[in-house]
Amino acid sequence: MKRKIFTNYVILIIIGITLTGFFVSQLTQKYYKYEVEQRLKNTAILIKHQVYKDLAANKDIDYNVIANNYSRLLNSSHGGNDKIEDIGMRITFIDFKGNVLGESEKDYHEMENHLNRKEIQEAINGNIGKAIRPSKTLNIDFLYIAVPIEESRIVIRAAVPLLQLEKIDRTIMLYSIAGILAGLVLTALLALRFSYSVTQPIKELISVSRDISTGNYSKRVYVKSRDEIGQLSDTFNEMALQLEKTVADLIDKNVKVDSIINSMISGIVAVDSSYRIMLINSMACEMFNIKNCTGTIGSNLLETIRNHQINLLLQETIEKNISLVNEIIIGGAPEDKVLRIYTNPIKSKDSTSINSGGIVFIQDITNIRKLEQIRTEFVSNVTHELKTPLTSIRGFIETLRGGAINDRDVAEKFLQIIDIEAERLYMLINDILYLSEIETKQRDANIHQYNLRNIVEEVLPILQSAAEKKNITLISEIEPGLKVVVNKDRIKQMLINLVDNGIKYNQENGAVAIKAYKAEGKVIISVKDTGIGIAKEHVSRIFERFYRVDKGRSRNMGGTGLGLSIVKHIVNLYNGDIRVNSEPGSGTEFIIQLPV
Repeated sequence: MKRKIFTNYVILIIIGITLTGFFVSQLTQKYYKYEVEQRLKNTAILIKHQVYKDLAANKDIDYNVIANNYSRLLNSSHGGNDKIEDIGMRITFIDFKGNVLGESEKDYHEMENHLNRKEIQEAINGNIGKAIRPSKTLNIDFLYIAVPIEESRIVIRAAVPLLQLEKIDRTIMLYSIAGILAGLVLTALLALRFSYSVTQPIKELISVSRDISTGNYSKRVYVKSRDEIGQLSDTFNEMALQLEKTVADLIDKNVKVDSIINSMISGIVAVDSSYRIMLINSMACEMFNIKNCTGTIGSNLLETIRNHQINLLLQETIEKNISLVNEIIIGGAPEDKVLRIYTNPIKSKDSTSINSGGIVFIQDITNIRKLEQIRTEFVSNVTHELKTPLTSIRGFIETLRGGAINDRDVAEKFLQIIDIEAERLYMLINDILYLSEIETKQRDANIHQYNLRNIVEEVLPILQSAAEKKNITLISEIEPGLKVVVNKDRIKQMLINLVDNGIKYNQENGAVAIKAYKAEGKVIISVKDTGIGIAKEHVSRIFERFYRVDKGRSRNMGGTGLGLSIVKHIVNLYNGDIRVNSEPGSGTEFIIQLPV
């Protein structure tokens, strides 16, 4: 653009200077010719008066002498040289018949008849004749002025060469060329300055626009001029400022929306009318095992989420412009996931009957379904566990009422069984209440620092009698000085349940070992037995309420089915962790980790 402005500016100046030089040249020639004509007229009229004066004095008139005298007088400044450029004014006398009577420059006897000359004809007709033509005598362009003297029937002709006019033309040409050159230099400087003043702000605007297009919205244009370019710069800066604010607001909103969407525990997928993914959150990617979550934007939903039920549901939503809900199961046992799928159309701004895509809202309800199943099983198990002793108690009561109460030995036996069943019922209700209590607690109460060895020493005597019945050895290996900050009764209950299970499901002449030590900032408690062990398929479920590996054997041993569930909840109450290592026939080890 700078070169274009510079070139056009220079061309305009050259045209202007050239036209000016041409008109000045023409005007100068016109005024020069006018002055020469006036001079010739005045000279011819002056000679005419001289001739009149001589005629009035009846003098003999020698026209050739008069011509030479006036020529020398008028051309005295030329120095009388014979050079062409020094030729001055010519005076010629011609009669009305065209004969030359006198000539200041040449021998008039040798000159031809001038009757047919234009200026002579005009003078004979009573006018002042004028003509410009080359002289046949001197071979130079002359300006001729002819003035008639009617009384003498002669014509006085004054002429000057036009060499001076040619000199003036050359001088004007030289000055014009010099002016053009000077104008070009000055114009070039002005054009450079002008083009720079115009193009520099534009270059700056282009540079800043390029920076803004790459995301640098803080760039501004600094132009000091108050013309249209300055106003354009101010407007551009205002636009950039508004754009920066708008983009900042959009980025802020996008960050907030993105944070909200990705922090949701449910999956969200939005697609356009061509099923191209416009939005997907991290939870949805996790549900469908999508590795590159951000790379799925723009891809086809059918290729990304290969689930026929979801695709059909979304397709129906977009085509029929309705909201739908359904539950599906993905994965494979035992890792099945139950998903609740909500689909909604994305309404168009211009019309409520036309949608521009759809949104899939995916809620993982696997845990809810598991909890519902656990609740159902819990109710069923509680009902069954309560029903068994109650049925037994009611049966023996009916038997006693039927007459058995009169037989003291039978009555005593039945009452003993009723007492055992009532005790069992009491233990079951007590465990359910205890489990319910620790499940609802966020933190335990009555927490103090205790020596773990002392707690274990209180537990072992309680279970010693049951161990001796099966000749089982109870072993305690507690690191000296090991302190724990706990509710003492909770830890005792946890250890009693674990050791009691180790005794019940142990072999004759077996052992149950309690070990405790500190490692990596945690208290490690291990309860290991030499019993029958647990099959691998049961290990993951042994902490569930009323879950029994061998239901008949467990019930015969007097267990409620809630002991390990209580242990699990006590460990969770202290933000701990419990793991099980067991193989059938090789015993079972429970490893508990509690924060110090």
